[in-house]
Amino acid sequence: MATRDDVARLAGVSASTVSYAISGRRRISEATRERVLEAMRELDYTPNAFARGLAGARKGIIALNYPLRDEGWSPMEVRYFETATQAAHECGFHLLLWPNAADDVTTLTHLVSQQLVDGVIVMEVQWDDPRVALFRERDVRFVLLGRNSDPSGLTYVDTDFRESARTALEYLVDRGHRHILFVGENRVEQGHGPMVRTITELEASARRFGVSLDRFAGPRTYGTGRAAYRYLAASGAPITAAIVFNDQATVGFINAAQLGGISVPGDLSVLSIGMGEEAAEVDPPVTTITPPVAALTDTAVRMLIGAVEGHPVTQSEVLMDAPLVERGSVRDLT
Repeated sequence: MATRDDVARLAGVSASTVSYAISGRRRISEATRERVLEAMRELDYTPNAFARGLAGARKGIIALNYPLRDEGWSPMEVRYFETATQAAHECGFHLLLWPNAADDVTTLTHLVSQQLVDGVIVMEVQWDDPRVALFRERDVRFVLLGRNSDPSGLTYVDTDFRESARTALEYLVDRGHRHILFVGENRVEQGHGPMVRTITELEASARRFGVSLDRFAGPRTYGTGRAAYRYLAASGAPITAAIVFNDQATVGFINAAQLGGISVPGDLSVLSIGMGEEAAEVDPPVTTITPPVAALTDTAVRMLIGAVEGHPVTQSEVLMDAPLVERGSVRDLT
């Protein structure tokens, strides 16, 4: 079956020009349009209904590719979607959400082959992410909202999770904590970039400061937090603080501690990496190091749209710090 690229080669134009001839989003000469239409007729190429409907978009359509997970989406992730939609709209583009498993390259290849969108924002980037190779091979414009193991030559926007980890540990150490538990997600073996970078830096910083760091991991569920507290209680370790990089587990951990007669922060301090404004609604409110969701997503969308519209790239690698917001869940032991 003929593709848009086949039509472009036969007509002697770019693939984007074929799209413009179909959608009418940009003006092209009548002679060029006729060459494209003739090539379509010769190859018996029929654009799908969605592509024909692009004429209704002011400028075009970009996609946000987010891997599905059994635990669903957190409030933080929903804010990524909302911000991306708003940023795209302000630039005159529509946003299409493509949720599928990160390793489901077959489905993603099918979606890419339909050539429905002008570019893709890639979320939840894995250490060795197969989507990077796919998009490069298919010449799809994309911006990573995150980083893989080797982001050289790629365009990305990401939270500096190494800096977040350093900030978290230094914050606790400065307040006298020397025995710390890290509760994360069991996605290190899957190569989840933020978790890998956070753990690597926490372990390095713990060695540098001479403090003990224990670890517990599980799915992104309240049950993981409860299990982490039971692990802590059974260990007998003199742990005085926990860093939790797992939104739901943060709530489950605090709840289990309170049910066990432990006061937060009186007996046990808790600091969250990644939790958003909902941390203020927890009892007690949780001190957080929170990624700047709006700034990250807005920047990624505008970088992608700039590439789609042919603007010169001024910066292709953007790292942002996550601010620490104190809410009183960490006790000062000094």
